[in-house]
Amino acid sequence: MNIALSPFIWLGRYIVESVSAIGELVVLLFSTLIRLPFLPHVRNLTIKQMISIGVSSLPLLLVTSIFTGMVATVQAEFQFRNLVPDKFVGTAACKMILIELGPILTALVMAGRVGSALAAEIGSMKEKEELAAYEVLGLDPLKYLALPRFVAFFIMLPALSIISNCLALIGGWIVCVFALDITSYTYYTGMQYMFEIRDLFSGVLKSFVFGTLIYLLGYYHGLNAGAGAKGVGMATMSVVVSSCVAILIFDLLVAMLIFN
Repeated sequence: MNIALSPFIWLGRYIVESVSAIGELVVLLFSTLIRLPFLPHVRNLTIKQMISIGVSSLPLLLVTSIFTGMVATVQAEFQFRNLVPDKFVGTAACKMILIELGPILTALVMAGRVGSALAAEIGSMKEKEELAAYEVLGLDPLKYLALPRFVAFFIMLPALSIISNCLALIGGWIVCVFALDITSYTYYTGMQYMFEIRDLFSGVLKSFVFGTLIYLLGYYHGLNAGAGAKGVGMATMSVVVSSCVAILIFDLLVAMLIFN
């Protein structure tokens, strides 16, 4: 092999593998969507997944969201100090949290917590041949494994994002009142100033997209996990990295769609 051609061969192989992976993700998404009529048959499994994904994540979300709101408010106050009235601190914090910080940080935290867990679970089931056992018994793995998880991610990510927004705004209020000498009335009126329903809508829409992405990448990497503990570990690492990159890319795409 000509060494001068090696970079082009590597690039071509990478492009082919990437296109193939995108195709598999699209097939997985449509294969899950066409099974939505069977959702009443797996409602108990879906509720269990919603509790695992959403309710169990609340303590972690509580800490990250409150401190995110605190940091956003402190930075806003520092940038606006002696330039604009104090009420604009609440305005900037509200805008940042609703549009970007709330949905983005919620999605990144959930990608690390439940996205990796999904990949590890599916990878372990593949390693133990449990997925093959489903097919031998005449059961559809996508119906009993994929569908409940997809619905849980699709519903719980926006719900967690809204909770995160509320907690972050509370964190901003705590900083204003106890550290920045800004009254509750000033912070509250600032939050209302220049508020648009599009701000809230954009964050919720992003969360629907992020939930779908985390489910797809978690399930995909679990199905394609290598053999043994090393393979499962690599799958969990891959889903966190790919989910974070995909979340940032689609954050840009959705923002361009809504705000242009």
